[in-house]
Amino acid sequence: MGSLATGSSLLTKEARKLHLSPTLQINELVQERLNKGKRVLHLGFGEATFPIQKDVLEAHRQTSQNTSYLPVAGLMKLRERVAQFQTRRLDTAISADNVVIAPGSKPLLFALFDILQGDVLLPRPSWVSYEPQVLHAGKRVFWVETDDGDRHTITASSLNSTYKQAVTAGGNPRIMLINSPSNPTGQVFSESTIGIISQFCQEHDITLISDEIYSDVHFEEGAAPSVCAGSGFNSGKVILTGGLSKTYSAGGWRVGFAIFPSNDFGTLVRNTILAYASECWSAASAPAQEAAAVAFDTSSSMDLYRQQVAALHKQCTVRLYDALRGCGLAVPEPRGAFYVYPSFHPYTKELEALGLFTSLELSRWLIEECGIAALPGSAFGEDDGGLKGGRYRLRMATSYLYFRNQDERYTKGYELLRTALDTEKELELPLLDEAIKAIQEAVEKLKGVNC
Repeated sequence: MGSLATGSSLLTKEARKLHLSPTLQINELVQERLNKGKRVLHLGFGEATFPIQKDVLEAHRQTSQNTSYLPVAGLMKLRERVAQFQTRRLDTAISADNVVIAPGSKPLLFALFDILQGDVLLPRPSWVSYEPQVLHAGKRVFWVETDDGDRHTITASSLNSTYKQAVTAGGNPRIMLINSPSNPTGQVFSESTIGIISQFCQEHDITLISDEIYSDVHFEEGAAPSVCAGSGFNSGKVILTGGLSKTYSAGGWRVGFAIFPSNDFGTLVRNTILAYASECWSAASAPAQEAAAVAFDTSSSMDLYRQQVAALHKQCTVRLYDALRGCGLAVPEPRGAFYVYPSFHPYTKELEALGLFTSLELSRWLIEECGIAALPGSAFGEDDGGLKGGRYRLRMATSYLYFRNQDERYTKGYELLRTALDTEKELELPLLDEAIKAIQEAVEKLKGVNC
């Protein structure tokens, strides 16, 4: 019974390391509390919830009876639209032949970790699923330390230090993955940091994977800086991934893409991914791909929708940031996506007096005592005993602060998006106001702790 209980006689050592994703765990905990009639302000799950653009929605309805398998590489019309859209965004030629569609970008990342040789460099912190995917592929993760304040900026010194540590530890660092705009930090790499990362990867012959799922949710004018921008993309060892879930609020439709450079490296990896896909997921949903082809169009109506989405996320997320800063928390100003990443370390004495020494313990205290659901920094690779700036970090998502239910999403959502571009008007967001009030009350509880 003992071996069955641990799975040691049934599961591989990699499989025994797998656990339910923290984002899904927090969702289940929230639902459990709601079922008991308890209040919960859900800042733990990063699912975009805006109403889907009407043309996109209609395309899905019109093709819902299409149940046939599509080509493994994806619907050609969709691949062409992705290529056109990314050509415009990145200011470099992208061919539809180099685009592969999958049921979400998550399996594409998993497949890339599985087929590429070498261990993986990950910025600390990084999205919760990267590390488990790397470990399941039988590789090692080596963390690249980021700036103590914004937990995102990477220096040449931190890259070289991690590389040397990896080699000394017997590792073989051949892959690096970055994500900008970032989950969990809401930060965006500067052009300077992009250059540092690119140069480092070129010098060490490292394959660079850029997860740009939040690329359109950028709070400043113009496109978010990208390692894939410009003519260098098609001559290097860089792979871009993205998808439908964040900008277009269609995570459940499961459509993602990978773009490979037009060179020998890109051709080899693309062909291997197609072979892998043919034996694994076969193809993404046909109706979802048809709808995605409309979503990635460069038409004026889709451009307007993307602008509205970014503006609405910016207003909500920045307002939460202002409130967190007003509570005395250490929090970097968000520049994209829909996350804030505060540290409660200014209240270390009060937290320790409560017996809370880790971000996980802090997150449990917040949900149990204050009805606030947020993910602990440790889920993203933060070291509770590491840099002060990484301690007591929580990732708070603003994506559930717009509508109380699915009906509101469509009865109120389009009007909310329509008014999002009016910078003179502060939008009415009652759930955001409730979240801010609850956080302020939680901080007041901490201030009242007898140290």
